[in-house]
Amino acid sequence: MSGAEAILVLGVISSIIAIVDATKKAYDAAANTEGLPEAFREVAGRLPIVRNILDSAKQCINKGDVDEDSCKGVKHVVESCENKAKKLDELFHKVVPANGASDLKRYYKAVKACGKGNEVENLMKGMLEDVQLLGCEHGMKTATEAQQEQIAKAITELLAIPPSVPEHIFQETGFTANNSGSGTQSNFHAQGEYIAQGEARQYNSGGRAMSFGKD
Repeated sequence: MSGAEAILVLGVISSIIAIVDATKKAYDAAANTEGLPEAFREVAGRLPIVRNILDSAKQCINKGDVDEDSCKGVKHVVESCENKAKKLDELFHKVVPANGASDLKRYYKAVKACGKGNEVENLMKGMLEDVQLLGCEHGMKTATEAQQEQIAKAITELLAIPPSVPEHIFQETGFTANNSGSGTQSNFHAQGEYIAQGEARQYNSGGRAMSFGKD
């Protein structure tokens, strides 16, 4: 009978497998993926690698080939992988169209909110690194040599694809506040307040172009 650590790890692995299956299904069912960055296709094509390694690990734990200490050692690895899988699945379901066109603006906004490093290709790379560690470290040894080579190749290939989010997206602020005159301006971004004091003139563009003439 599996111990507490083994049961916990098995539960997380099962969760990741279910998430990966849902992500792949969402992509395969898409009516049109032509407008998506290449990274989406590359990531979707490598999801089965993650699933296969996790399935092998699950079988080994179920058979009792992995002890409790080893399961305890990989707990943080599988939890990290699950977190990335959830983020990846959310992005795929937000952006990959069940029907109609894809929404890149929604994708850019979602990734920017999470921060650089949460692009689909980087999340996938992180998941591959997690299952690579799971398969060969902490006494698990659940991945064959061929599977380890497959993971290493997939990571290398992901590094070679164009970024799915252009660098300038992370640098855009979307708001410009210009102040002229002798007064001072106080900007409270959290509250959305921009206060010009004294004789200062304030012009808030809100990310749009503005034209000015003479008084």
